[in-house]
Amino acid sequence: MEILIPGLILVGFMVWASTRIKRNAARAFEREEIETPEFSLTKPDGFLAVAEPAEGLLFSAYSKEFGTGAAEAVRRATAEIVTFPAASFEDAVTRAKGGSGNTIEEDFGVVNETKYVNLISEHSLNGVGLLVHTKCYFTGSSAIQLSATCISEYSAELGPKIEEMLMSFKIK
Repeated sequence: MEILIPGLILVGFMVWASTRIKRNAARAFEREEIETPEFSLTKPDGFLAVAEPAEGLLFSAYSKEFGTGAAEAVRRATAEIVTFPAASFEDAVTRAKGGSGNTIEEDFGVVNETKYVNLISEHSLNGVGLLVHTKCYFTGSSAIQLSATCISEYSAELGPKIEEMLMSFKIK
Protein backbone atom coordinates (compact mmCIF):
# COMPACT_ATOMS: atom_id res chain seq x y z
CA MET A 1 0.00 0.00 0.00
CA GLU A 2 2.88 2.37 0.79
CA ILE A 3 4.20 1.91 -2.77
CA LEU A 4 0.79 2.08 -4.49
CA ILE A 5 0.01 5.72 -3.65
CA PRO A 6 3.40 7.16 -4.77
CA GLY A 7 3.19 4.92 -7.87
CA LEU A 8 -0.24 6.29 -8.80
CA ILE A 9 0.99 9.85 -8.26
CA LEU A 10 4.01 9.16 -10.51
CA VAL A 11 1.82 7.64 -13.25
CA GLY A 12 -0.57 10.61 -13.04
CA PHE A 13 2.32 13.04 -13.38
CA MET A 14 3.70 11.10 -16.37
CA VAL A 15 0.32 11.18 -18.14
CA TRP A 16 0.00 14.93 -17.51
CA ALA A 17 3.56 15.61 -18.78
CA SER A 18 3.08 13.43 -21.85
CA THR A 19 -0.16 15.19 -22.79
CA ARG A 20 1.44 18.59 -22.36
CA ILE A 21 4.46 17.64 -24.51
CA LYS A 22 2.23 16.28 -27.30
CA ARG A 23 0.08 19.43 -27.27
CA ASN A 24 3.13 21.73 -27.48
CA ALA A 25 4.68 19.64 -30.26
CA ALA A 26 1.46 19.84 -32.28
CA ARG A 27 1.40 23.64 -31.86
CA ALA A 28 4.88 23.90 -33.40
CA PHE A 29 3.43 22.68 -36.74
CA GLU A 30 0.56 25.20 -36.78
CA ARG A 31 0.35 28.20 -39.13
CA GLU A 32 2.53 31.08 -37.91
CA GLU A 33 3.42 34.64 -38.90
CA ILE A 34 7.21 35.11 -38.82
CA GLU A 35 8.68 38.63 -38.56
CA THR A 36 12.40 39.39 -38.55
CA PRO A 37 14.33 42.60 -39.26
CA GLU A 38 15.07 41.29 -42.79
CA PHE A 39 11.78 39.69 -43.89
CA SER A 40 8.28 38.52 -42.99
CA LEU A 41 6.35 35.46 -44.11
CA THR A 42 3.57 33.09 -43.18
CA LYS A 43 4.72 29.59 -42.26
CA PRO A 44 1.82 27.31 -43.25
CA ASP A 45 0.49 24.55 -41.04
CA GLY A 46 2.36 21.27 -41.36
CA PHE A 47 5.78 22.98 -41.37
CA LEU A 48 8.16 23.38 -38.45
CA ALA A 49 10.39 26.47 -38.39
CA VAL A 50 13.87 25.67 -37.08
CA ALA A 51 14.64 27.86 -34.05
CA GLU A 52 18.29 28.29 -35.01
CA PRO A 53 18.78 27.74 -38.76
CA ALA A 54 22.09 26.43 -40.08
CA GLU A 55 24.88 28.91 -40.61
CA GLY A 56 24.26 31.14 -43.61
CA LEU A 57 20.47 30.76 -43.48
CA LEU A 58 18.04 33.39 -42.23
CA PHE A 59 15.17 30.89 -42.05
CA SER A 60 14.69 27.16 -42.34
CA ALA A 61 11.55 25.01 -42.11
CA TYR A 62 10.52 21.49 -43.00
CA SER A 63 7.40 19.36 -43.24
CA LYS A 64 6.47 16.85 -40.58
CA GLU A 65 6.30 13.89 -42.97
CA PHE A 66 8.97 12.14 -45.02
CA GLY A 67 8.60 10.71 -48.51
CA THR A 68 8.12 7.03 -49.28
CA GLY A 69 10.14 4.47 -51.20
CA ALA A 70 13.35 5.96 -52.59
CA ALA A 71 12.49 9.24 -50.83
CA GLU A 72 11.99 7.78 -47.34
CA ALA A 73 14.95 9.79 -45.97
CA VAL A 74 13.79 13.06 -47.58
CA ARG A 75 11.27 15.47 -46.04
CA ARG A 76 8.23 16.00 -48.26
CA ALA A 77 8.99 19.73 -48.25
CA THR A 78 11.65 22.12 -46.98
CA ALA A 79 12.05 25.90 -47.12
CA GLU A 80 15.11 28.12 -46.67
CA ILE A 81 15.89 31.82 -46.87
CA VAL A 82 19.41 32.91 -47.73
CA THR A 83 21.02 36.24 -48.63
CA PHE A 84 23.60 36.88 -51.31
CA PRO A 85 25.58 40.04 -50.50
CA ALA A 86 27.15 41.99 -53.34
CA ALA A 87 25.15 40.15 -56.01
CA SER A 88 23.89 41.62 -59.26
CA PHE A 89 20.34 40.87 -60.37
CA GLU A 90 21.66 38.53 -63.07
CA ASP A 91 23.79 36.65 -60.48
CA ALA A 92 20.77 36.38 -58.18
CA VAL A 93 18.60 34.95 -60.98
CA THR A 94 21.34 32.47 -61.96
CA ARG A 95 21.65 31.30 -58.34
CA ALA A 96 17.87 31.06 -58.01
CA LYS A 97 17.67 28.86 -61.10
CA GLY A 98 20.32 26.47 -59.78
CA GLY A 99 22.65 24.70 -62.16
CA SER A 100 21.07 21.40 -63.06
CA GLY A 101 17.33 22.02 -62.99
CA ASN A 102 14.77 22.43 -65.73
CA THR A 103 12.96 25.78 -65.35
CA ILE A 104 9.19 25.29 -65.75
CA GLU A 105 7.96 28.78 -64.92
CA GLU A 106 9.64 32.18 -64.69
CA ASP A 107 8.05 35.47 -63.62
CA PHE A 108 9.92 38.77 -63.25
CA GLY A 109 8.52 41.91 -61.67
CA VAL A 110 9.03 45.01 -59.54
CA VAL A 111 7.38 45.81 -56.19
CA ASN A 112 8.09 49.18 -54.51
CA GLU A 113 11.13 49.67 -56.77
CA THR A 114 12.51 46.24 -55.77
CA LYS A 115 13.09 43.70 -58.54
CA TYR A 116 12.03 40.10 -57.95
CA VAL A 117 11.82 36.80 -59.77
CA ASN A 118 9.53 33.82 -59.11
CA LEU A 119 10.75 30.49 -60.46
CA ILE A 120 9.54 26.91 -60.50
CA SER A 121 12.04 24.28 -61.59
CA GLU A 122 12.38 20.52 -61.64
CA HIS A 123 15.38 18.81 -60.08
CA SER A 124 16.38 15.28 -59.17
CA LEU A 125 18.19 14.08 -56.05
CA ASN A 126 19.26 10.42 -55.97
CA GLY A 127 16.43 9.51 -58.32
CA VAL A 128 13.80 11.47 -56.39
CA GLY A 129 11.93 14.10 -58.42
CA LEU A 130 11.78 17.51 -56.76
CA LEU A 131 9.95 20.75 -57.54
CA VAL A 132 11.75 23.88 -56.36
CA HIS A 133 9.73 27.09 -55.93
CA THR A 134 11.93 30.16 -55.57
CA LYS A 135 11.22 33.82 -54.88
CA CYS A 136 14.22 36.12 -55.01
CA TYR A 137 14.28 39.86 -54.30
CA PHE A 138 17.13 42.05 -55.49
CA THR A 139 17.70 45.05 -53.21
CA GLY A 140 20.24 46.95 -55.30
CA SER A 141 23.44 45.51 -53.90
CA SER A 142 22.32 42.14 -52.55
CA ALA A 143 19.64 39.49 -52.98
CA ILE A 144 17.44 37.61 -50.53
CA GLN A 145 15.93 34.32 -51.68
CA LEU A 146 13.24 31.96 -50.40
CA SER A 147 13.45 28.46 -51.85
CA ALA A 148 10.81 25.83 -51.09
CA THR A 149 11.55 22.30 -52.26
CA CYS A 150 8.86 19.63 -52.50
CA ILE A 151 8.97 15.98 -53.56
CA SER A 152 7.13 15.99 -56.91
CA GLU A 153 4.58 13.32 -55.95
CA TYR A 154 3.36 15.53 -53.06
CA SER A 155 3.14 18.77 -55.05
CA ALA A 156 -0.68 18.62 -55.31
CA GLU A 157 -0.97 18.33 -51.52
CA LEU A 158 1.80 20.76 -50.52
CA GLY A 159 1.68 23.16 -53.48
CA PRO A 160 -0.99 25.45 -51.97
CA LYS A 161 0.96 25.66 -48.68
CA ILE A 162 4.19 26.50 -50.50
CA GLU A 163 2.34 29.07 -52.62
CA GLU A 164 0.98 30.68 -49.43
CA MET A 165 4.52 30.93 -48.06
CA LEU A 166 5.89 32.41 -51.30
CA MET A 167 3.05 34.94 -51.63
CA SER A 168 3.48 36.10 -48.05
CA PHE A 169 7.28 36.47 -48.30
CA LYS A 170 8.19 40.17 -48.09
CA ILE A 171 11.50 41.87 -47.48
CA LYS A 172 11.93 44.94 -45.30
